[in-house]
Amino acid sequence: MKFNNKYMMVLSGAFMLLAASTITSCVDDNDWNTNPEYDRLFSPTSLSVTAQTTSAELTWKSSPGTKYYVVELSTDSLYGKTEEVRPTSLVYGQDGSVTKSPFVVENLNSNSKYFVRVMACSDASANSNWSYLEKFSFSTKAENILNAVSPADKGEDFINLSWEPGMAVTSVVYAEILGSDESGTPSLGETMTIDLTSENIEEGKVTITGLKASTGYVITILNGEHARGTRTVTTRMQLPEADVKLYINIGETLTQDMLNEHKDKGSVTVCFQDGGEYDIVGVDAVTGEDAGLTIPSGMSITFFGNEGESKAVLNLKREIILGGIHAYVRFDNVIAQDGDAQYMFNQGIAASVTEMSFNNCEFNNFARSIIRFKDQKSITVDNMTFEDCVVTNQGKGNYAMISLDAKEYTVNNMTFNNTIFNGLQHNVILLYNSGRGLAAVDAVEFNNCTLYNYIGGTRYLLDAGSTSNGPTLKLNNSILAKTFGATVADGVWTSTSKGARTKEVIANNSYNTVDGVFGSNAIKGLTSYSGDSNALFTNPAEGDFSIKDGSFPSGVGASFE
Repeated sequence: MKFNNKYMMVLSGAFMLLAASTITSCVDDNDWNTNPEYDRLFSPTSLSVTAQTTSAELTWKSSPGTKYYVVELSTDSLYGKTEEVRPTSLVYGQDGSVTKSPFVVENLNSNSKYFVRVMACSDASANSNWSYLEKFSFSTKAENILNAVSPADKGEDFINLSWEPGMAVTSVVYAEILGSDESGTPSLGETMTIDLTSENIEEGKVTITGLKASTGYVITILNGEHARGTRTVTTRMQLPEADVKLYINIGETLTQDMLNEHKDKGSVTVCFQDGGEYDIVGVDAVTGEDAGLTIPSGMSITFFGNEGESKAVLNLKREIILGGIHAYVRFDNVIAQDGDAQYMFNQGIAASVTEMSFNNCEFNNFARSIIRFKDQKSITVDNMTFEDCVVTNQGKGNYAMISLDAKEYTVNNMTFNNTIFNGLQHNVILLYNSGRGLAAVDAVEFNNCTLYNYIGGTRYLLDAGSTSNGPTLKLNNSILAKTFGATVADGVWTSTSKGARTKEVIANNSYNTVDGVFGSNAIKGLTSYSGDSNALFTNPAEGDFSIKDGSFPSGVGASFE
């Protein structure tokens, strides 16, 4: 058979191409079309972060052929930067230690923004490209490692701070709160710094000293420049000066042992935390049973209620007893209530006090006396003063509010300033007993006081036994309103309550309402008010003695506005 030369030439070319193709297929795969620069691992995928305050868990899908991973975190952006890690970054895994997901990063700053990226690595292949979060960054949660500052952790001039021992911290800064702007943001004074010692860090505590009383401070604990916690704390109010200051916080108790421990210290201020209720009771040294709380002889003492939304309540389980000689016994800004003691003071041993005072106090529901001297012992008080006080619902046990009914008792001056008496069912002040004689009281004054629903039937505002003896009673700028025994019939008020039985009564710019009537011993010199107590006061039945009659003279009666 003859072949066409042209056809033979084409066929020959085809065989030559086939041979060439066969030779090429024996070469290593991809040598003809792969750039070694691109022979690298796949990047990790699905990178995500779950952040806490100082740690973050990073999770990703593993890439095939990866031996280990490198993780880089920075507070500066990492996206689009060089493949080399930054000198200032946090870098993990370069030593091959990060081999799988998830991976937890510790010791981050709280409340901080971090950028993160992850790279797959292997000894056999080039590292992958960096893998980034979809939003490139995450934020750690805010933290506050400072423990709350309890009342026991602060005083007039110091604040104790605490945190978990061993945490990474370097310093504490604080500044006085000077005020606030319209949005409530505080304006601060000079920032002060305390560098924490290794001991502070190991123990987790430090004390800030040299502060001002009743002053707010913003306090921040730092690790380097990073804040790890902030507290706003107000120091305690300035307490009366004393050799010893005892702080009694909610849930704690003032004990007889506490007072006895400081009996030789001269003066003691006992500060009760506001808003708390505290049982007042002593212990019998022989039997160990409950007894009156005794103030050791030689001790001058102030029972002080810290200022707050509500006064500290002293619940009198037993009475308070003067132990002997005292320069002063003071009660300031407390509520005293009858908790079965029936008396606040029931004094049956000899004692001498230069000053016995009650300031900004309330006395509630004492069945018997607020102050009673008994057993005809020699008891002397130079000055007894009530100022800015309220006495409510006293005397149902048939005792006077102040009961000093024997000649052995001496009170040189008894003064009531800006005080309300509401619901007194017996004598207000009793100074005489036919068998025991008349107490030595020089003067009794009521200045800017309001008396309402007071003086039980046949009892007196002040009873010195006769009108030929007893102290001078002065009533200045006071209101004598409804007496306890007052009743009305056909528009006429009558009462079996009595006025004052003493040698001299002086009334100056003082008023009585039409229901402030006396069956005998009427108090002369009072100016009559034409209406009853309800016409004069806003709501006397509920203890609101603000004046609602605009025509009534100002500056008369008690006022707590």
